Amino acid sequence: MTSQTDAVGGKYDQFAQAGTTEALGGNIHAGYWDSGAEHVPMAAATDRLTDLVAERLGLQPGQRVLDVGCGNGYPAVRIAETHDVNVTGITVSAEEITRATALAAESGVADRVTFRLADAADLPEDLGTFDAVFAIESLLHLSDQASALARLRRFVRPGGRLVVADLCQREPFTGAGEEVLAGMIRTLEIAGINSEREHRAGLEKAGWDLLELLDIGENVRPSYELAATAFRGIAASAPPFAAADVLAAAELMSAFGQNPSSGYVLMTAQRP
Repeated sequence: MTSQTDAVGGKYDQFAQAGTTEALGGNIHAGYWDSGAEHVPMAAATDRLTDLVAERLGLQPGQRVLDVGCGNGYPAVRIAETHDVNVTGITVSAEEITRATALAAESGVADRVTFRLADAADLPEDLGTFDAVFAIESLLHLSDQASALARLRRFVRPGGRLVVADLCQREPFTGAGEEVLAGMIRTLEIAGINSEREHRAGLEKAGWDLLELLDIGENVRPSYELAATAFRGIAASAPPFAAADVLAAAELMSAFGQNPSSGYVLMTAQRP
Protein backbone atom coordinates (compact mmCIF):
# COMPACT_ATOMS: atom_id res chain seq x y z
CA MET A 1 0.00 0.00 0.00
CA THR A 2 1.10 3.57 -0.64
CA SER A 3 1.91 6.18 1.98
CA GLN A 4 -1.36 7.94 1.09
CA THR A 5 -3.26 4.69 1.70
CA ASP A 6 -1.53 4.25 5.05
CA ALA A 7 -2.46 7.82 6.00
CA VAL A 8 -6.13 7.29 5.10
CA GLY A 9 -6.24 4.00 6.99
CA GLY A 10 -4.60 5.60 10.00
CA LYS A 11 -7.07 8.48 9.99
CA TYR A 12 -10.08 6.17 9.96
CA ASP A 13 -8.52 3.98 12.64
CA GLN A 14 -8.12 7.10 14.77
CA PHE A 15 -11.66 8.35 14.23
CA ALA A 16 -13.16 4.91 14.89
CA GLN A 17 -11.24 4.57 18.15
CA ALA A 18 -12.44 8.04 19.19
CA GLY A 19 -16.08 6.93 18.85
CA THR A 20 -17.16 8.94 15.80
CA THR A 21 -19.05 6.04 14.25
CA GLU A 22 -21.25 5.50 17.27
CA ALA A 23 -21.99 9.23 17.46
CA LEU A 24 -23.34 9.19 13.91
CA GLY A 25 -25.56 6.17 14.45
CA GLY A 26 -23.20 3.59 12.95
CA ASN A 27 -22.56 4.88 9.44
CA ILE A 28 -19.73 7.27 8.61
CA HIS A 29 -21.29 8.85 5.54
CA ALA A 30 -23.77 11.63 4.90
CA GLY A 31 -27.49 11.28 5.46
CA TYR A 32 -30.34 12.03 3.07
CA TRP A 33 -33.37 14.05 4.13
CA ASP A 34 -36.47 14.29 1.98
CA SER A 35 -37.98 17.76 1.73
CA GLY A 36 -39.86 18.58 4.93
CA ALA A 37 -38.31 15.66 6.83
CA GLU A 38 -35.54 17.56 8.62
CA HIS A 39 -36.68 16.05 11.93
CA VAL A 40 -35.45 12.60 10.87
CA PRO A 41 -32.47 11.56 13.03
CA MET A 42 -29.00 11.17 11.57
CA ALA A 43 -28.97 7.36 11.84
CA ALA A 44 -32.17 7.04 9.81
CA ALA A 45 -30.95 9.57 7.25
CA THR A 46 -27.67 7.74 6.69
CA ASP A 47 -29.57 4.48 6.22
CA ARG A 48 -31.77 6.32 3.71
CA LEU A 49 -28.70 7.26 1.67
CA THR A 50 -27.58 3.62 1.73
CA ASP A 51 -31.02 2.61 0.46
CA LEU A 52 -30.82 5.13 -2.42
CA VAL A 53 -27.49 3.60 -3.43
CA ALA A 54 -28.87 0.05 -3.21
CA GLU A 55 -31.97 0.88 -5.24
CA ARG A 56 -29.77 1.98 -8.14
CA LEU A 57 -27.64 -1.16 -8.16
CA GLY A 58 -30.44 -3.21 -9.73
CA LEU A 59 -29.80 -6.17 -7.44
CA GLN A 60 -31.22 -9.69 -7.60
CA PRO A 61 -31.11 -12.24 -4.73
CA GLY A 62 -27.88 -14.20 -4.56
CA GLN A 63 -25.76 -11.73 -6.50
CA ARG A 64 -22.25 -10.64 -5.47
CA VAL A 65 -21.67 -6.99 -4.56
CA LEU A 66 -18.43 -5.15 -3.84
CA ASP A 67 -18.44 -2.32 -1.28
CA VAL A 68 -15.45 -0.03 -1.88
CA GLY A 69 -14.54 1.76 1.33
CA CYS A 70 -16.87 -0.26 3.54
CA GLY A 71 -16.35 1.70 6.76
CA ASN A 72 -17.66 -0.16 9.79
CA GLY A 73 -19.82 -2.39 7.62
CA TYR A 74 -23.25 -0.85 8.14
CA PRO A 75 -24.09 -0.29 4.43
CA ALA A 76 -22.84 -3.77 3.46
CA VAL A 77 -24.88 -5.48 6.17
CA ARG A 78 -27.98 -3.40 5.41
CA ILE A 79 -27.83 -4.13 1.68
CA ALA A 80 -27.23 -7.84 2.28
CA GLU A 81 -30.24 -7.99 4.59
CA THR A 82 -32.65 -5.97 2.45
CA HIS A 83 -31.70 -7.41 -0.95
CA ASP A 84 -30.59 -10.96 -0.04
CA VAL A 85 -27.20 -10.58 -1.71
CA ASN A 86 -23.59 -11.42 -0.86
CA VAL A 87 -21.34 -8.45 -0.11
CA THR A 88 -17.57 -8.16 0.06
CA GLY A 89 -16.37 -4.97 1.71
CA ILE A 90 -12.88 -3.55 1.40
CA THR A 91 -11.15 -0.82 3.41
CA VAL A 92 -7.63 0.33 4.25
CA SER A 93 -8.49 0.61 7.96
CA ALA A 94 -7.70 -2.42 10.13
CA GLU A 95 -9.91 -1.01 12.89
CA GLU A 96 -12.87 -0.86 10.51
CA ILE A 97 -12.30 -4.46 9.40
CA THR A 98 -12.51 -5.61 13.02
CA ARG A 99 -15.70 -3.66 13.68
CA ALA A 100 -17.36 -4.58 10.37
CA THR A 101 -16.65 -8.28 10.84
CA ALA A 102 -18.14 -8.16 14.33
CA LEU A 103 -21.24 -6.37 13.01
CA ALA A 104 -21.80 -9.01 10.33
CA ALA A 105 -21.58 -11.74 12.95
CA GLU A 106 -23.93 -9.93 15.33
CA SER A 107 -26.41 -9.39 12.48
CA GLY A 108 -26.37 -13.06 11.47
CA VAL A 109 -25.05 -12.44 7.95
CA ALA A 110 -21.41 -13.47 8.36
CA ASP A 111 -22.00 -16.24 5.81
CA ARG A 112 -22.90 -13.62 3.17
CA VAL A 113 -20.96 -10.51 4.21
CA THR A 114 -17.18 -10.49 4.50
CA PHE A 115 -14.56 -7.80 4.81
CA ARG A 116 -10.91 -7.58 3.90
CA LEU A 117 -8.04 -5.13 4.00
CA ALA A 118 -7.51 -3.91 0.44
CA ASP A 119 -6.76 -0.72 -1.47
CA ALA A 120 -9.28 0.44 -4.08
CA ALA A 121 -6.38 1.82 -6.12
CA ASP A 122 -4.75 -1.62 -6.26
CA LEU A 123 -7.47 -4.26 -5.94
CA PRO A 124 -6.23 -7.84 -5.41
CA GLU A 125 -6.87 -10.18 -8.34
CA ASP A 126 -8.42 -12.88 -6.15
CA LEU A 127 -11.54 -10.82 -5.42
CA GLY A 128 -13.42 -12.54 -8.24
CA THR A 129 -16.22 -11.09 -10.35
CA PHE A 130 -19.13 -9.04 -9.04
CA ASP A 131 -22.61 -8.21 -10.29
CA ALA A 132 -22.44 -4.68 -8.90
CA VAL A 133 -20.15 -2.31 -7.00
CA PHE A 134 -20.74 0.78 -4.90
CA ALA A 135 -18.54 3.42 -3.32
CA ILE A 136 -19.91 5.79 -0.68
CA GLU A 137 -17.56 8.69 0.04
CA SER A 138 -14.44 6.62 -0.60
CA LEU A 139 -13.17 7.61 -4.05
CA LEU A 140 -12.36 11.13 -2.88
CA HIS A 141 -9.39 9.64 -0.99
CA LEU A 142 -7.79 8.49 -4.27
CA SER A 143 -5.45 10.76 -6.20
CA ASP A 144 -6.31 9.07 -9.52
CA GLN A 145 -10.00 8.23 -9.40
CA ALA A 146 -10.23 7.41 -13.12
CA SER A 147 -7.58 4.69 -12.81
CA ALA A 148 -9.36 3.21 -9.79
CA LEU A 149 -12.69 3.26 -11.63
CA ALA A 150 -11.09 1.54 -14.60
CA ARG A 151 -9.68 -1.17 -12.35
CA LEU A 152 -13.04 -1.62 -10.64
CA ARG A 153 -14.59 -2.13 -14.07
CA ARG A 154 -12.45 -5.23 -14.54
CA PHE A 155 -14.09 -6.88 -11.54
CA VAL A 156 -17.69 -6.28 -12.66
CA ARG A 157 -19.54 -8.44 -15.16
CA PRO A 158 -20.76 -6.85 -18.42
CA GLY A 159 -24.04 -5.07 -17.69
CA GLY A 160 -23.18 -4.75 -14.01
CA ARG A 161 -23.72 -1.44 -12.28
CA LEU A 162 -21.58 0.98 -10.31
CA VAL A 163 -23.13 3.50 -7.91
CA VAL A 164 -21.02 6.29 -6.43
CA ALA A 165 -22.11 8.69 -3.69
CA ASP A 166 -19.59 11.44 -3.10
CA LEU A 167 -18.87 15.08 -2.36
CA CYS A 168 -18.86 17.55 -5.21
CA GLN A 169 -17.83 21.13 -5.90
CA ARG A 170 -20.72 22.91 -7.60
CA GLU A 171 -18.48 25.91 -8.18
CA PRO A 172 -14.84 26.46 -7.23
CA PHE A 173 -14.44 27.43 -3.58
CA THR A 174 -13.26 31.03 -3.31
CA GLY A 175 -12.16 33.41 -0.55
CA ALA A 176 -12.49 31.90 2.92
CA GLY A 177 -13.97 28.81 1.26
CA GLU A 178 -10.57 27.96 -0.20
CA GLU A 179 -9.16 27.63 3.32
CA VAL A 180 -12.09 25.43 4.35
CA LEU A 181 -11.57 23.15 1.36
CA ALA A 182 -7.83 22.93 2.00
CA GLY A 183 -8.53 22.12 5.64
CA MET A 184 -10.98 19.37 4.73
CA ILE A 185 -8.45 17.85 2.35
CA ARG A 186 -5.67 17.99 4.93
CA THR A 187 -7.58 16.90 8.04
CA LEU A 188 -9.67 14.13 6.47
CA GLU A 189 -6.90 12.81 4.19
CA ILE A 190 -8.90 13.67 1.06
CA ALA A 191 -7.06 13.67 -2.28
CA GLY A 192 -9.53 16.11 -3.82
CA ILE A 193 -13.22 16.96 -4.29
CA ASN A 194 -14.33 16.80 -7.90
CA SER A 195 -16.64 19.05 -9.83
CA GLU A 196 -19.60 17.45 -11.58
CA ARG A 197 -17.69 17.70 -14.85
CA GLU A 198 -14.69 15.92 -13.34
CA HIS A 199 -16.91 13.15 -11.97
CA ARG A 200 -18.42 12.63 -15.43
CA ALA A 201 -15.03 12.69 -17.13
CA GLY A 202 -13.57 10.16 -14.69
CA LEU A 203 -16.34 7.65 -15.39
CA GLU A 204 -16.06 8.15 -19.14
CA LYS A 205 -12.27 7.76 -19.11
CA ALA A 206 -12.62 4.56 -17.08
CA GLY A 207 -15.02 3.04 -19.61
CA TRP A 208 -18.29 3.23 -17.68
CA ASP A 209 -21.57 4.30 -19.30
CA LEU A 210 -23.15 6.98 -17.10
CA LEU A 211 -26.87 6.34 -16.58
CA GLU A 212 -27.71 9.02 -14.03
CA LEU A 213 -26.03 11.84 -12.13
CA LEU A 214 -27.97 13.68 -9.43
CA ASP A 215 -26.79 16.54 -7.25
CA ILE A 216 -28.50 15.79 -3.93
CA GLY A 217 -26.48 18.38 -2.06
CA GLU A 218 -29.45 20.10 -0.46
CA ASN A 219 -30.81 16.77 0.79
CA VAL A 220 -27.54 15.88 2.52
CA ARG A 221 -26.65 19.38 3.76
CA PRO A 222 -28.02 18.84 7.32
CA SER A 223 -25.39 16.09 7.72
CA TYR A 224 -22.50 18.48 8.14
CA GLU A 225 -23.80 20.41 11.12
CA LEU A 226 -25.17 17.30 12.81
CA ALA A 227 -21.83 15.56 12.34
CA ALA A 228 -19.98 18.65 13.57
CA THR A 229 -22.10 18.76 16.73
CA ALA A 230 -21.44 15.07 17.38
CA PHE A 231 -17.71 15.48 16.76
CA ARG A 232 -17.49 18.44 19.17
CA GLY A 233 -19.01 16.28 21.88
CA ILE A 234 -16.57 13.47 21.14
CA ALA A 235 -13.57 15.81 21.18
CA ALA A 236 -14.38 16.85 24.74
CA SER A 237 -13.76 13.32 26.01
CA ALA A 238 -11.63 11.79 23.24
CA PRO A 239 -8.12 10.47 23.89
CA PRO A 240 -5.49 13.18 23.44
CA PHE A 241 -4.16 11.54 20.27
CA ALA A 242 -7.52 12.07 18.55
CA ALA A 243 -9.17 15.08 20.21
CA ALA A 244 -7.47 17.81 18.18
CA ASP A 245 -8.19 16.17 14.81
CA VAL A 246 -11.79 15.39 15.76
CA LEU A 247 -12.40 19.00 16.81
CA ALA A 248 -10.72 20.34 13.68
CA ALA A 249 -12.86 18.03 11.54
CA ALA A 250 -15.99 19.30 13.32
CA GLU A 251 -15.31 22.95 12.52
CA LEU A 252 -14.35 22.20 8.93
CA MET A 253 -17.46 20.10 8.29
CA SER A 254 -19.66 22.85 9.67
CA ALA A 255 -18.07 25.47 7.42
CA PHE A 256 -18.11 23.15 4.41
CA GLY A 257 -21.81 22.44 4.86
CA GLN A 258 -22.62 26.15 5.00
CA ASN A 259 -20.81 26.89 1.75
CA PRO A 260 -23.21 26.99 -1.24
CA SER A 261 -20.49 25.54 -3.48
CA SER A 262 -20.62 22.23 -1.60
CA GLY A 263 -22.66 19.68 -3.50
CA TYR A 264 -23.11 15.93 -3.34
CA VAL A 265 -23.49 13.59 -6.30
CA LEU A 266 -25.26 10.27 -6.64
CA MET A 267 -24.04 8.61 -9.84
CA THR A 268 -25.18 5.39 -11.50
CA ALA A 269 -23.11 3.83 -14.26
CA GLN A 270 -23.04 0.54 -16.10
CA ARG A 271 -20.29 -1.61 -17.55
CA PRO A 272 -20.84 -1.97 -21.33
